[in-house]
Amino acid sequence: MAIKVRLLRTLHVLAMTSILFQFPAAHASQQQEVYVTGHVQPFGGYVFTESVSFDVTAPGAQEIGRIVVDGLYNGEYPWIMRAYTDNLHFAGITGSIRSPSPAGLVSKDGLYVIPLSINVPSYGPNVWRRIPDLSEPGALPYEPEPQPGETTYTDCVLMGIDPRNGSWVAGPDGLLYTYDDNLLGDDTVATPFEMILQANVLPAAVKGEYDAVLYIEISPSP
Repeated sequence: MAIKVRLLRTLHVLAMTSILFQFPAAHASQQQEVYVTGHVQPFGGYVFTESVSFDVTAPGAQEIGRIVVDGLYNGEYPWIMRAYTDNLHFAGITGSIRSPSPAGLVSKDGLYVIPLSINVPSYGPNVWRRIPDLSEPGALPYEPEPQPGETTYTDCVLMGIDPRNGSWVAGPDGLLYTYDDNLLGDDTVATPFEMILQANVLPAAVKGEYDAVLYIEISPSP
């Protein structure tokens, strides 16, 4: 980081006395300009727990693991952090009348799927959002809505900073143009924090090994 300083000073006129003339004392004045320049370096980005394992012994919606998030992202905003899977190995059962969504945990043979949801601190306690898959039909990417409470996208947005998003700008009271407005639309939380994964295991879930690669992605200028 460089700091350049440029000074402009007026001359000080000192009182001088001579045999013929006597000048009155001048009042000193000063003008100073300081030019400051620098560069903000990247903070390194977020880092995440690299793997999660689980063992399900009963049906029902249940926590299957936690992802610890640390670090900090300081790229240009607006930006969002989203989660999704890309289960290319899901095939479903041949001849089935209705093919289930590939989103979630997929059995090793590619026939069955267990849906996944996620909670992050910015949602609040006991608020879960479904994690979609990239190959799902009818997917709608994130689009900020100017009015609070409106959502027209299917992306699973975990958090972000977007001054165009009415819900994020409105703050805790959910109303725009009030004392608690967040002008940046900052919906991030301090690190470290945890993301909680939940699986919805139906009673008809087939015994076997299930897995998925969960992608957590930061999308600048969405």
